[in-house]
Amino acid sequence: MIGSEQSSRSRIARLLDLGFLRRFRGWSAKRFLTRLHRITHRLPLELREVASSRILVVAPHMDDAEISCGGTLILHGRAGSELGVVYTTDSGNAEGASIPGEELKRLRRAEAEEAARKTGVRILGVAGFPDGNLSNHEGALAKVLAEWFRSWKPEQIFCPFPADNHRDHQSTSAAVALALEISGWRGNVWCYEVWSPLWPNVAVDITKVQGEKSRAIACYGSQTNGMPHAEAALGLNRYRGLRVGVEAAEAFHVCSAEDYRKLCRSLFQV
Repeated sequence: MIGSEQSSRSRIARLLDLGFLRRFRGWSAKRFLTRLHRITHRLPLELREVASSRILVVAPHMDDAEISCGGTLILHGRAGSELGVVYTTDSGNAEGASIPGEELKRLRRAEAEEAARKTGVRILGVAGFPDGNLSNHEGALAKVLAEWFRSWKPEQIFCPFPADNHRDHQSTSAAVALALEISGWRGNVWCYEVWSPLWPNVAVDITKVQGEKSRAIACYGSQTNGMPHAEAALGLNRYRGLRVGVEAAEAFHVCSAEDYRKLCRSLFQV
């Protein structure tokens, strides 16, 4: 038994020492996007209905889930899905915020709880790594996420697309890939878009819940005062809807855990 535990710890240590995450940080934007485009270019886009499932959302900051996939989560709630979210940062360093860090953390947590009541998502935990500095904590985050993958036992995992134009989002994506390897989790990964459009292969019609999504985003007054996030998100949703013949849709890149890991290994390899 002791030997088995030592072997498991040794395996995790080797994974964390692979340089996987360090290579990610050294990857130039041009090469990264070129490789990504070759992998995902001209994927067929499938309009898919939600079905009851057990879902874990991995969100870098409090508001990312509502902006990116709030409509899909609301529809999942109506379908009887179990929905949980884990935030990877403490959300205490929002750009342009005039509120002190500790106060901002408390405020954003209150906003997240209000939004969760509107979307039907349960807040499972906050990893609490520093907002804006997640790239220095990817290995530790991967181990935290691996424990959630094991304990929550989701059927689907939602996380940021690896090419999202925010370093905390990129670090979250990279940590998810490593956590999948550590935990051995198998299922579908749904990559969502926040700050950058992705190359989608699945869309979900959110026409009937646009208003509810907008109200969930509006719970984050500390964030929406400086930028109309709901307007921006729904504008993208309406654009996505044009492609599949509906009024509004959320777009995703959906793949198996193994394919997600392969995608990340290919993208982050020097």
